[in-house]
Amino acid sequence: MNFARRNLTGGAFGVSPGESRAPLLHLWEQGLAETLMYSRGRLRQKGGGRMFYGWWIVASVFVAQMFVVGFVQYAFPFVLVAVKAEFSASTTEANLAMTASGAVGLVLSPLLGPLADRWSAKGMMVIGGFLLVAALLVLSVTQGIAQFVIVFAVMMCAANILLGPITGQAIVSRWFTTSRGRALGLTAVGTSVGGLVLPDLMSHWIEVWDWRMGLRALAGLTAVCVIPLTVFVLRDQPSDKGLEPEGAENTGTDAQAQEIGSGQGLSMAEILRNRSFWVIGLSFGLLIMSYSAFLSNIGLYVESMSLDPGVGPRLIQLVALFGLIGKIALGAATDRIDLRMGLWVALGLAGIGLAIFSTEPSLVMMWVAAPVLGLASGGVLPVWAGMVARCFGTENFGRTMGLMSPLIGLLVMPGFIIAGWSADTTGSFTDALQIYVGAIGLAGLLLFALDMDSTDGSAAAVS
Repeated sequence: MNFARRNLTGGAFGVSPGESRAPLLHLWEQGLAETLMYSRGRLRQKGGGRMFYGWWIVASVFVAQMFVVGFVQYAFPFVLVAVKAEFSASTTEANLAMTASGAVGLVLSPLLGPLADRWSAKGMMVIGGFLLVAALLVLSVTQGIAQFVIVFAVMMCAANILLGPITGQAIVSRWFTTSRGRALGLTAVGTSVGGLVLPDLMSHWIEVWDWRMGLRALAGLTAVCVIPLTVFVLRDQPSDKGLEPEGAENTGTDAQAQEIGSGQGLSMAEILRNRSFWVIGLSFGLLIMSYSAFLSNIGLYVESMSLDPGVGPRLIQLVALFGLIGKIALGAATDRIDLRMGLWVALGLAGIGLAIFSTEPSLVMMWVAAPVLGLASGGVLPVWAGMVARCFGTENFGRTMGLMSPLIGLLVMPGFIIAGWSADTTGSFTDALQIYVGAIGLAGLLLFALDMDSTDGSAAAVS
C-alpha cells in the first residue's frame, strides 16, 4: 500500500485525498502557534521587560513530553501492529509490552519519584533523554516478541518515568505559583503535539522502510531535539537563575494558602494516610487504564474491523488535536475551578467516547468519538498535577506522584490484558470497551469521597 492510498481517509476531514497531509500538518502547526500565544500576556515578570525564564522551562518540558509520551501513547500502537505481524504474536502477547512496562513501573516509580524532590529533576531528565534514545535503538534490533517486551518494559518504562510527567511537572510546579495550572497545561500540550506528529511520521517510516528503521530514525530525531534542551536549558529551581517563582509577590493569595502541606515535607506514612491520596489515585488509575489501553490498541482495533490502516493514524491525530484543546482549557481552568469538577468532566467525556467505540460504529461516528476521547485524555495531566500540588504542596509533589504511580500502575496493567483477551477470544474489542466504560463510572463515584477543602494546610491535617 503506497503512502497516497494510506491517506484516503483524509476525505473525512473535508479535503481531497492528495491534500490530506497538508491540512493535518497545518492543524497541528496552528494549534502549536495558538498554544505559544495563549499566555503571551503572562510571559513576562511584573515590572520587567524580559521573558520570565520559567517559560523556557515550560518549552523544554513540552518538547521532552512531545517525544517520550508522544511515542509511548500515540505512535507505539502502529509499531505494535508491525511487530505483531513480524513475530506472529497474538494480541495478548503484543499487549504484554505495555503490561510488563506497568509492572516495572510499580518498582521504579517509588524509587525515582522522590529523587525529583531530593536530588535533581533536571539530572533525571538528562538521563531520561539519553535512555530514550538508547531504548529506541535497542528495540530496533530485537529478534522476538519476548525480547521486544523485555526491552520495552525495562528501558522505555525507565525513560518514560525519568523524562515524563513526574519530573517535568515537578520542575514546572517549582517555577510557577499563580499561573501554575496554565503552565502545567501548556507543558502537557507537548504530548498532544507529539500525538499529531509522531503517528503519521512513524507510519510513514514503517511503510517506506520498516519498523526497525523507523525506531532508529526517531532515536536520531530525539537526540537532536530533546537532549540539548535537558542539558543546557532546564534548571531545577528559580534560585538557580537568581529568580523567584512566578507569582511569589502574591504570597498572601488564596491560591498559595490552599496548597496543603506547602513549605514542609510530609513523610511517606503521612501521605499514605491521607484519604485524598487514595481517592485521587484510584480515580485517575481507572480513567487512565480505560483510555490508554484503548489508544495502545487502536491500530489493532482498526485492523479487527478490516478498515484501511490509514484510519488508525487519523483517529490518533484527532485524539491528540482535541487533547491539545483539553489541556489548554482545563490547564487554565485549574487555577479557577473546583478540580473535582474538572475530573468529573474528563471522566464523562471519556465514558462517552469509549461507549461509542464499543459499538464498532461507522467512520463518521468514529470521527465524533475520537475528539470526545481526546478532550478527556487532554485534561488528565493538568487536573491530576493540580490536585496533587493543591493537596500535598509542591515540596511533596515528586514524592506523592512517585507513591501514587504504583497504585495507578496496578490499575492500568489489567486494561491491556483485558484488551488482548477480548480481541483473541471474540475477535473484537467490544467487551473490553464496555468494561472500560464501567470502570470510568466507578471512578466518578469515588470522587464523592474527595474533599479538597478538608485540610488546614499542615501535615497534621493528614488523616
